[in-house]
Amino acid sequence: MQLARIHHVAIICADYARSKRFYTEVLGLCVIAENYRAARDSYKLDLALPDGSQIELFSFPEAPARRTRPEAQGLRHLSFEVHDVRAAADELAAQGIAVEPLRIDEYTGRRFTFFVDPDGLPLELYEAASAEDLHALLLKLEGALHQREVRASAAQLEELLDDDFRELGVSGTEWTRPAIIEALREETFSERTISGFRVQRMAPDIALATYRAHRAAIPGRPEADSLRSSLWRLRRGRWRMIFHQGTPLQMPT
Repeated sequence: MQLARIHHVAIICADYARSKRFYTEVLGLCVIAENYRAARDSYKLDLALPDGSQIELFSFPEAPARRTRPEAQGLRHLSFEVHDVRAAADELAAQGIAVEPLRIDEYTGRRFTFFVDPDGLPLELYEAASAEDLHALLLKLEGALHQREVRASAAQLEELLDDDFRELGVSGTEWTRPAIIEALREETFSERTISGFRVQRMAPDIALATYRAHRAAIPGRPEADSLRSSLWRLRRGRWRMIFHQGTPLQMPT
């Protein structure tokens, strides 16, 4: 079994109208669907987050209150990633939502804070990796794919390439993950260098890397330059390349 991502988190509320307003107006989540199940006297509200995951908000008559303090076993809290924790916390505070003082994660160095929903469910705001951190990380990962020892290792390539990886090579060939891993094992290696590396965050879990690559000349194969673009996907806590394309450039004469 291979789990892809969290599809949704289900929350049972005490006051449906109050919680609906909190999640849609205070937190700004978009409504996908709203249904009333008359047989159960229950509302079901489907809410979308930007990365495609969802929150299902339920109302049930006379549902028992959740035990939040002291902390009990089981689900502990729900965490949302934001780009600026301070700004998000200030926005909540301006709407009368009590927010804990900001703290620093001792392992990642990122800021986070907690607040609660209308029924006392602990919610966390966790700071996304900075653009500088992501740029450095993807440059390191992209550069690794140009190294001799990585290109010759199926195990290392499998760590860097997503299961759904596709490549459109400079020759026009379309490669799958198994095909490119097999082909690189047989290649005659040439040194490669990267310049003009740029990263653009397309979505919380998708980043686009673009750069110019230079391949050094070897006996029987001249030097070559190309423009490169890669899509990296964050899944199961790590970035892996899901798509790559190379466009050849004419070398100066």
